[in-house]
Amino acid sequence: MKHPRTVAAAVLLLASALSGCQSTAGPELTQGSTSSVPSPSSAELTAIIQTAVEDRNGTVLDVPPAPRLAEGQTTAAYRAKRARDLPVVARSKAGFRSKGFWYTDFSTKITVESVEVTGSAASVHFKELTEEHQSSAANGPSNVPSGYSVEETATFRASADGWQLDSIAPSAPGGLLPMSIVKG
Repeated sequence: MKHPRTVAAAVLLLASALSGCQSTAGPELTQGSTSSVPSPSSAELTAIIQTAVEDRNGTVLDVPPAPRLAEGQTTAAYRAKRARDLPVVARSKAGFRSKGFWYTDFSTKITVESVEVTGSAASVHFKELTEEHQSSAANGPSNVPSGYSVEETATFRASADGWQLDSIAPSAPGGLLPMSIVKG
């Protein structure tokens, strides 16, 4: 890539704008309404996180795939945060494209480090490893991926239908998510 500083600046600028799906609302259920919801399995939560991160990272592509998480797998707060982030991503992609760059594909691996369940809330600490390929107007597709690894925390809320993703945020206080959509 010929302009690593431009890409780094775009990453930092958008990382601060898109620092994860932070929930501003509390649990969507009243106290005691989740007594019939079984404790989530690590595999169940991992599958939701993997899909959410892939959905988030896919927004960087020229033709983003449709989100694959069902509405019942996320809280209203998570969906609202995602809706607010999408226009920022679109502007970022347009700026990146105007400099002659775009992303062609990505791959993401999620590794769960711990799961904590307390009543109707669950917290999952995980590591995201994402690699992405770019293309440029000047050089065409690159076969050398760029990538990042970041530790994150996903929070879940129990609902009458199961566990819903409420937020994904950096695990370190004040940290930013260097996610694909930030560099798009």
